[in-house]
Formats: sequence, structure tokens, C-alpha cells
Amino acid sequence: MQLNLIEEFLLIALDDEKGQFVIDSTHLYFGFAGAILLEMALREKIDVSGDKLKLIHDEYEVEMVINKVIDQIKNSKPRKLKKWIEVLSKQAKELKEDTLLGLQNKGILRKEEHKILWIIPNNKYPTTNITPENKVRQRLSDVMLRGAKSEARDVMLLSLIDVSDLTKEAFRNKEEYNVVKKRIKEVTQDIKISQSVNKSIREIQAAIMVAMMSAIVVTTVTTSSN
Repeated sequence: MQLNLIEEFLLIALDDEKGQFVIDSTHLYFGFAGAILLEMALREKIDVSGDKLKLIHDEYEVEMVINKVIDQIKNSKPRKLKKWIEVLSKQAKELKEDTLLGLQNKGILRKEEHKILWIIPNNKYPTTNITPENKVRQRLSDVMLRGAKSEARDVMLLSLIDVSDLTKEAFRNKEEYNVVKKRIKEVTQDIKISQSVNKSIREIQAAIMVAMMSAIVVTTVTTSSN
């Protein structure tokens, strides 16, 4: 079963049994926004020129979430890459529902409807078919621990895992985690694809980190002042 980068990221970020995300909303939403843009860059839908993000191919894809972002970029004035990451991170709470629905339709997740205080929706998405996620985890372990050749998609997912504070979740074995955390930044610099796509991906990776760190600093300062 073929999964895209956005789906793989969400599966790693979800607790398989509880159906809840294991990272805070800042890391989740910025990571999700980054996953969308990295998937679009891999498919050569977008390009980064200077600090601006450009839509270069506007044909629709199978995934609704990508089509929504295509429409947004097409109908918006030119924006900096960092701004697009911020915009999409603010929409991630709603946008991720399209990806979660897709994973339900593939038989990988199921939706359990819950509410807090009988009012606030707090849905959970436990895993019903663990095989696709296990294959992703095995692929990443082979790259990080057994010297397997890394594909661009593997490197991008590892990069998202790193910046989203998911390394310990992706590599649950303590000994494996201790090895991976020392090597992950080195491995995520190893992208062997076309020069134009390579440049866009590196720009997106850097922008995700900057945008996420800025959001964390703002949240920390706001919390401290209160």
C-alpha cells in the first residue's frame, strides 16, 4: 500500500492504541504543514525562488489536502515560504482531517468520536491495520541503522521527525534511539535528487525549523509572562 509523506508523518505521530497524537500541537501543526510542502516539492508542484514559494504545476492530485493547498497558492498573492508554512500550520487542525479520512478509507485507522465535558470534540484515531506503518518504521530503521540506501522520501520524513520532536517515537527501542539521535541530522543532509527539487526541499526544511522555533519561543514567552 503506497502512502504519501503526509500520511506517513501522521501515522508516526499517532499513538497506535490510544489514537491520540504524541506531540504537542505546535510541533504537530508545523510538521504537518512541512509534510504537505515537502510532498508537493517532491512531485515538482512547487518551487522556491529566493525566499518566495511558487506554484509551477497546478494539476490536481488524488489527495484533497494537496488540492486545497494548490488552490490557496494559485489564488493568493506571492508569499514568502516562511509565511506559507505559518499559514498552513494555522490551518493544520482542519486540513489534517482530510488525511485522517484518507487513512480511514484505506483501512489503516478508525475514528472514535469523543467529547470533553460532552461538548468539545476530542476524536481519536486508533490503528486498525499496523502493517503499513510498520513498513515505514522498518524502512527508516534500515536507513538509519543498517546502512540501507536512502530515498528522497526517507530523508524528508526523517527531517520532519527530527524537527517535530518525534525521534524517540519513531525509534522506540532505547539503544536504537541513542544511535539515531546522534546521526539523524547527518543523514537528513543526504538528498540525492535533481538540483532544482533539492534546493526547494532544503529551503523548506530550513524554513520549517525557523518557523517552528519562532512559534515555540513566542509560546514560551507568552506563557512565562502569564
